[in-house]
Amino acid sequence: MQRGGSVVDDPKRFWRVVPHAEHYERGRFGHLWGRLYRFIEEGAIRRAMGALPRTGRSLDAACGTGRITALLRREGFATPLGCDISRAMISVARRQLEQIEFLQTDATSLPFSDDSFDLVTCIGLLMHLDGDTRVRVLKELGRISRRPIVIQYGVVGAFLRLGARLTGRQPGAVRYPVGEAELRRDLERSGLRELARYWVLRPFSSSVILVLTKHRPV
Repeated sequence: MQRGGSVVDDPKRFWRVVPHAEHYERGRFGHLWGRLYRFIEEGAIRRAMGALPRTGRSLDAACGTGRITALLRREGFATPLGCDISRAMISVARRQLEQIEFLQTDATSLPFSDDSFDLVTCIGLLMHLDGDTRVRVLKELGRISRRPIVIQYGVVGAFLRLGARLTGRQPGAVRYPVGEAELRRDLERSGLRELARYWVLRPFSSSVILVLTKHRPV
């Protein structure tokens, strides 16, 4: 996860620290580039959710301070729920969104029954996990959703890899960047397939919003 343009070594622990959680949104989106990125990213997420029904329950997994949970509500999803592993981040989310329920839990082991939600989102998490952990999270998201899943990946191509070689920084400014082949393997291992994708500032950003669904038996 990024902090001021760098990659946090241990995001799972870093964002549990109260001062880091309190200053997350200001540090990430409090400058011109951050505001531009947020505007374009949230536009891509809205397009990904555009044709999805607004009825039923929705879950924002790894919700952080509730930014995407709030977007779900603005987009007409009546009963969004947010969950995150960090109590500190959830504390910020609860303060900003008093009418929304938030739950502290790990995305690799979600405390929900199969097919519990009509929409599941997971933005800003998967690109900071190793391959096996990504697949565990994807399987959980697929298990609890009965309709499409909207997620974010960090997918790097030649342009970002060249930039990384020139600057010495991590490709795409994420902890675990993947290529197209790795993305396909993740989805195959998770029992998911891609329905649509929406790039965010390609080729300058690795961020891509994917709409996924479960493989159905023939």
